[in-house]
Amino acid sequence: MNERFKKFLQKLKSPTWKFLIPVYAFTLIFIALSLVMVIIGFEGKWYEVFAYVSFGFAGITLAYTVYTVVKVVPTAKASVMRFLESKPLTDRLLKSYGFRTIVFAVGTFTLSLAYSVFNGAMGIVYRSIWYGALAAYYIILAVMRGGILLYHSKRRGGATDELSQLYTYRRCGVLLLIVNVALSSAMAQMIFDDRAFTYAGWTIYAFAAYAFFKITMSILNFFKAKKEAEYTVEAIRNINLTDATVSILALQTALLGTFSTAEVDVSLFNTLTACAVTVITVGLGVYMLGKANKRLKEIQEENKNGEQGI
Repeated sequence: MNERFKKFLQKLKSPTWKFLIPVYAFTLIFIALSLVMVIIGFEGKWYEVFAYVSFGFAGITLAYTVYTVVKVVPTAKASVMRFLESKPLTDRLLKSYGFRTIVFAVGTFTLSLAYSVFNGAMGIVYRSIWYGALAAYYIILAVMRGGILLYHSKRRGGATDELSQLYTYRRCGVLLLIVNVALSSAMAQMIFDDRAFTYAGWTIYAFAAYAFFKITMSILNFFKAKKEAEYTVEAIRNINLTDATVSILALQTALLGTFSTAEVDVSLFNTLTACAVTVITVGLGVYMLGKANKRLKEIQEENKNGEQGI
């Protein structure tokens, strides 16, 4: 009997998944029953004893569930990481920030392309400059991301060429300045014609969460990319930051359009945010041009000095 009890305690300390699945199921059941008892009331009823028993089991199983989660999650995470690291693709995805950036850029490139087609179709159907300007903006974003992906697909089997990266990086800087023209046109339409991004019902809250997540990750990755040696990785992060600022502007127009009162000067707030987005976009474009040109001049000087030395 004592030996069986020891084995049971050992199983509780180091449970298997076959043991945990029914434990988690019972935890959910007892918690649900406890909530039902509280809602319908149990004091003075024939099932009062059953209610207290349910509360007790809910507390015990919940406490044990918390223990197992704390104990099992690190082990499960380690097992998953070992499995992912055993595969060449996922191992590179986990360990290489630059490769991870390029892989995720494929998804954002596809979304930019799809959104540009959608806005272009809306612009044609409704003969709208607003949708046309948005289509142009997302087309240029797609071109920038597509150009970087094309560069990486061409160099997949060869060595990194700093000059090629610099030229790609500089072209992205030029395109950021060009995209600001389309972006400014859309923002002017928004301000002067009282246009705004709209989201149906509760979806505005989902978009708000996504927009804040997007701008937070873009800012973090913007600074993180500065430590990377590859200019194309930094270019992708700069493009994403520009795209994220536009998402914040879109969110602001939607929120003000939905919840603002007559006392709020919507046009003023939209103008200020639009100007901030323009400054960030132009600033990134100028920065990229300056950085690329400076490094290209340094390379030219190094080559000249090398030839003179020979």
